[in-house]
Order: sequence, then C-alpha cells, then structure tokens
Amino acid sequence: SREAGAAPSNLDPPTAADDNGVKRHGVVYTIAPSPLRADLIWAGTDDGYLWVTRDGGNHWTNVTPSAVTPWSKVGLIEASHFESGTAYAAIDRHRLDDYKPYAYRTRDGGRTWTPIVRGIPDGSFVNVVREDPKHRGLLYAGTEKGVYVSFNNGDDWQPLQLNLPITSIRDIAVHGDDVVVATHGRAFWILDDVATLRQLASDAPGNTTLFAPAVAYRVRPGNEEGTPLPIDEPQADNPARGVYIDYYLGDAANGPVTLDVLDASGNAVRHWSSAQPPKPVDPKSISFLMHWVPANPVPATTAGGHRFVWDFHRGSPDGVLVPPGRYTIRLGVNGKSYTKTAEVRRDPRAPASDAGLRAQYALALKIDALLHDVEAARQRAQKAHKPIAGKGPPDNPDDSVGSYSNDFTSLYYVDNALQTLQGAVESADAAPTPAMQSAYRKLAAIARRALAGL
Repeated sequence: SREAGAAPSNLDPPTAADDNGVKRHGVVYTIAPSPLRADLIWAGTDDGYLWVTRDGGNHWTNVTPSAVTPWSKVGLIEASHFESGTAYAAIDRHRLDDYKPYAYRTRDGGRTWTPIVRGIPDGSFVNVVREDPKHRGLLYAGTEKGVYVSFNNGDDWQPLQLNLPITSIRDIAVHGDDVVVATHGRAFWILDDVATLRQLASDAPGNTTLFAPAVAYRVRPGNEEGTPLPIDEPQADNPARGVYIDYYLGDAANGPVTLDVLDASGNAVRHWSSAQPPKPVDPKSISFLMHWVPANPVPATTAGGHRFVWDFHRGSPDGVLVPPGRYTIRLGVNGKSYTKTAEVRRDPRAPASDAGLRAQYALALKIDALLHDVEAARQRAQKAHKPIAGKGPPDNPDDSVGSYSNDFTSLYYVDNALQTLQGAVESADAAPTPAMQSAYRKLAAIARRALAGL
C-alpha cells in the first residue's frame, strides 16, 4: 500500500508542495450504504482509496483496485440493489490530465474489480455509475460529456444522450420509472418512463415490437390562465401527460400504422391511424400564434423506435377523461396486431376514490352522449326552421358573451346547460354530487320532450 496523501509521481514538486498549509489526507467523496445489508457501507476518497465496512463502521477494509493510483478521485460508489457483494465505482483522474473513462465493478465484496468502460470514448471521464433498482444488469453512467446506458451490467455501454445538451453529468437518480440527471450548469433533466429500457435489457426487439407501458398516473393537464412566456424565452417542455406507448419497427411499414385503446370490456376508447392525419389548422383562421395550437400526432410509420402518448381522453383530445383501470393497447402494422396492457392509476394527490372516478366517468359519458344528440337535433331543427331548437341571444355590444336563454324548454337552453354541467362534473377528480346527478336527470327530461317535438 502507499502512504496516505502521497503525491503521484507525475506531479512536479512545486505543485505537490502547494497545499496552502493543509496536508493532503484525502476527502471522503462518496458514501454508499447497501440497500440489502444495514451494516454494509462503501466509501471512496479523492486521493484514490475505496473502503468497505461490514460491521456498521467499526472496522474498515481497504479494497482499492490495484489499477487506481494516487490522486484518482473516487467520485461515486453505487451499492447494488440485488447482490450485497456487488458495487460500482466511478473514478475521476482529470486532475492528472487523464481524461480517459474509468469505472469498476466488483461482485465479491471488493476483493477483485473489473473495468467496465467499453463503449465510453476517451475524453469523457466518468463521474457516476448508477444501477437501475428495478432491473438487474441495467446501468446508467454520467460522464463529463453525457449519459450512457448498459444492458449487460457494464460490460458494454452505448449513448443515451437523446436531446440532452452536451455537458458534465454529475449525478444520476432513478425515481420510479424515470431517470433524473444533475448536470453542471445545465439544470436537472428527466428521462420519462424507462420501462422500455428495462424490457430491452431482457430481450432485444424483434422486427416489430410493442413494449409494455409503465404505470401511468391520471394527472390533469395544466391551464393556460397564466401569462405565456415569449417563444424565444429559454425553457424546456414539460413531460407529456398520459400513457407512454413505445413501439419499434424494424422496417418502414408497408401500410397504415394504427393504435387503439380498449377498456376492460373490449370496448373502443380511442383510435389513431397514420392514414388519417388531423386536418391542419389554417393560421388565418385563428387569432393567436400557431405556437399555441396543440399538436395532434399520428402513429409513425418509419423504421426505428417511436413514442406515442395517449392523453387519457376518450374519443378525442377534448373527450371525457377515462377512470383508473387496466386498458389494452393494440398496435396494427402490416396486417398484424400486437397488444399490451396499460395500467392507469388515479392522481395520488386527489382525495377521490377509484369508485368515485368511475361514477364521474359514467355521468360524464351520459352528458356527452346527450350533448351529441341535442347538438345534432339543433342543427336539423335550424335547417327546418323549427322554433323548438331555440335561438341564440342577440348580439350585445356591452357583453360579448350575450344573455343566457330564457326559454327553458328549448334545445338551445339544454345545450348550454349540459355544457355547463359537463364542465362542473369534470372540473376536478371527484365523484359527482347529488346536485349534479339531479341536474342531469332534469336536463335529460327536457331534452326528451324537445326531441320528441321535432
């Protein structure tokens, strides 16, 4: 063993002596308690030592790999979530003008260490290695120039950069189904839903693969009531709300690619087709910038991996929010069908129960169906000039909204009242109140009488 704090041989004497009166004895840079054994703790210092205690800190053993020389900073140690004797160490030697990547793995409690950097290029020294706590052998590495992923316990690495800026990655955390990285000067970044990476670690994708979605939480979208930031204001996009549907096409599809969502009874909830793209919005038809027009994507047909997000709505982006439960995702490609199950859970912050949200959904569907019938009947009646359809309020220069209908027997009144009720029912995650149920019954009776008179 070497003397603690000894300067490396390639450091010139004046620099080695420049210690500002403080002798170098090493700083503990990382402490890694084992998630499997309470008395097993790893530690690493900035002068190139790795230590382990198996009795809660009463005794420490030096387990430094022989290849780690003085002044090699042990930036981070990760204790395995699956094997108590397994750990990973990230080594930083850039203070020695050595920018090569260094990372090690032990499976025998530190007695032997194996280098695990194949695939990480020179010039991208390693700051952190983290293990996916839900999948054995899936690792993430943060280097001075980006993020890498390994599907075979560090034997091989490949970039996981995507749209992340080229910057120093100082730490990584796996939270649920998301990977969070802390960068040096470029803020925190989150890679949402790595369920697909976990499946890739088990099986390579076939020519066409539909991956099982991660659990999705039914979180309501935010509103636009605040002042929007200017388009040129630097900002990152918020994560999309919904079920993340990932699929892989080995070759470009020969025909349309379809996606369907079915409920537990097999009923259709939502449908998309690459052959049926939404009608583009004419910029001249709106009074605001196209930047604020929401995108309505269609399934991609090109070769490679794709992510599509179902926003929890039934029928259309403006449809009813579905309740918590299990849904079937069906991918159609080249005449073949592929299915996976998706689980939607309620927002854990909301006090409503699953039963309450199912009751909300049932009432919202009734209102939606009645609205459809009423609006269709109004259009027919207006073409036939039947007064039962009702007329809109006259223009009022003092009130852009106009007056509410005073004819409480008209379809116009029912239409407006149903829209108001629908907004109230779906305004929050809550079971419908008795007043809402009563209001629907009242409006349904008026609508039946009005429709019968057409």
